[in-house]
This record gives sequence, structure tokens and C-alpha cells, in this order.
Amino acid sequence: MDNKKLDETPQESQTESNSEASVEQPSQSVSADTTGLNDASPKQQVTTETRVERSGVSWGFLFNLIFILLLTFTTVGGGYYLYQELSIQKEKAQALSVELKQALNEPSQQIAKLDRAQQQLTVNTQTELKQFTDNQRQLTERVAKLAQRNPNHWMAEEAKYLVRMAGNKLWLEKNPSTSASLLKAADDRIESMKDPSLTPLRKALATDISVVSSIKSTDISGTVLMLDSMIEHLHTLPLNRVEAANTANSPETEQMTASIDDWKANLAKSWQSILDDFVVVRKRTTDITPILTPDQQWYLVENIRNKLLQSQLALYRQDQVNYRQSITLASKWIYQYFDLNSPKVEETLSALDALKTLEVQTATINHFQSTPLLQQLVVHGNLLVVEENSL
Repeated sequence: MDNKKLDETPQESQTESNSEASVEQPSQSVSADTTGLNDASPKQQVTTETRVERSGVSWGFLFNLIFILLLTFTTVGGGYYLYQELSIQKEKAQALSVELKQALNEPSQQIAKLDRAQQQLTVNTQTELKQFTDNQRQLTERVAKLAQRNPNHWMAEEAKYLVRMAGNKLWLEKNPSTSASLLKAADDRIESMKDPSLTPLRKALATDISVVSSIKSTDISGTVLMLDSMIEHLHTLPLNRVEAANTANSPETEQMTASIDDWKANLAKSWQSILDDFVVVRKRTTDITPILTPDQQWYLVENIRNKLLQSQLALYRQDQVNYRQSITLASKWIYQYFDLNSPKVEETLSALDALKTLEVQTATINHFQSTPLLQQLVVHGNLLVVEENSL
């Protein structure tokens, strides 16, 4: 055994030396190891292989350990970084969620506020409507009681209606005569009631009748029809033209003879005829106006027609100034450009001169004094003004 140990020791030392030599010189170690292994016993070869395997395992283990450590550190670092990023994203998501909740809460609050305001408005409207309905019902009941108590209620209503129609005739239709007649009919209704307390109402009606009757009634419809007739017959009026000399009305000239012996007399007659045709002298008592072309004649007639239409419009509007200006200008153009010797022109000018004197008088009042008194009589059954004066 001792010998074997001694034998193994040199072999082990030899193997270690061979391994060291293999590190420094790889080529020689391969050959030496091969030789040594070939020469050594099987037990020594197993021992040598075990040492070699242990040396290889140590280097691989260190490399794997370092690799695992690096991989572990990298994984831990990446995980930590990912955790940090996830934390940041989570905080951002929470902040965004809070902002969204606030943004959604604001419209909800506004809608709730508007709903409360609408509910309050609805309540106020219903309250006012109820109050108005109650007031109307009370007023209706009061009017019904007064109507039952006062048998002349319907006559007062009729008088009020007649006064309202009088106002329409006066201010809308410009018919003061009909308006005065309606006011008199209303006064007759009040008189038939035989109530002495209605004297102020009858006094107000008398004042209204007096004012309306003082307005001069203008026959607007008749005047407009007369102007329409003039407009339709304008194209038939003859224009004022300069007529050429009429040889039939001129004195007869002596006829020349065919005899040669009368050549002196014939020459004198010819010379006199030339002189008479060369110079013509006529006398005119009116202004000389140039002869109008057909286009100018058409424009003249249209301008006169336009002025007559303007006078009609001014008559409807009760515009006295524009009415007279239009009539005057139309009359001036007819006098200047049309034949004054024509009977049609003379009749047209006479009619226009008569229309110039027409006075368009407007109503000087814009309301009737009897209207508020009639309203009191219809609503309350009596005149409140009388009660206040008595107090």
C-alpha cells in the first residue's frame, strides 16, 4: 500500500505538472498527457480524468455564475424600471380620471342648476297664471252682477260699438260725415237710457260730434275718378303744331297766258309768285314752342300721366302740398305743349284749375273724449268720474 501511495504521489505530481504544462503549452500537454495516460495504469487514468473534469467544471461554473448574476441584475433592473414606469402611468391615469370626473361634474352641476331655475320659473308662471285666472274670474263675475243689476248694459255696449265704428270711419276711411252720424247714433242710445248721471258722457259725445262735423268733407272718390278720366283721354289731346301755309286759303294768283305778246305780263306774274312763296309772314299770339318728335311726345304724355297719378296718391294721403304741386305741373305742361284752340284741351285745363282749389282737410283729433267714459259705463255700470267729483 505504501508503495502504491508512493507510486501514486509521483504520478499525481506528474499529472499536475502535465496540466500546468498544458496551460502554457497546449500542444505539448496533449502529447504528454497522451503518453502519460498510455503509460499509466487504469486507476491513474481515472484519477487524472477526474482532476481534469474538476478543473473544467470550475471554469464553466464561474462563467455560468457570472452570466446568471448579470442576467439577474439586468432582470431586476428592468423590472424596477418597468415598475417605475407603471407607477408613473398609474398616477397619470388617476390624475386624468380625476380631471374627467371634474369635467363631467361641471356640466352636470350646470344642468342641475338650470333644472332648478326652470322648476322655479314654472312654479312662478303657474302662480301668476293662477292669479290672473282668479282676477279674470272675479272681474267676469263682477261684470255679470253689474249687468244683471243694470238693465241698460246692452245699450251702453251698443253705444260703445258705434263710437268705435265712428273712429274707424274718421281715421281709416277719412269720412268725417259718416263718423259724425255714428256719434249722433251713439248719443241717441245714451239718451234713451234716461239716466241723469250720464250727463258728462252726453257732454263728451256732443264735443266729439261738434269737432268731427267741423271737418270739411272732401269727395276723394269723385276727385280720383275725375283724374282717372283725364289720364285715359290724354292721348286724344292735340298737340300745338306750326301748320304750313295753305294754298287754298291764299289769294288766287293770276294765270299766265299762252300768247307770246304777253311775255312782259307773264314775267311779272312769275316774279310776283316767286316773291310770295319765298317770304311768308305770319303772326302768333302764343309762345313759340319747337315741334316735338314722336319720342318726345310719348315722354310728354307719360310725364303728365305720372303727375296726375301722384296727385291721386297725395289725395289719399291727404297731402295738400304735393297734391297741388302735381296738379299745377300737369296743367302747365298741357298749356305749353297742347293746342289751346281745341275744346278738349280747354275742358281739361278748366277741370285742372277747379281741382287746384280743392282743400284736403285732415282730422285734428286723434281720440274721442267719450271713449273712456263709455268704457267705465260698460265695465262698472256707472261713471266713476261722477263719484270722484262728488267726493
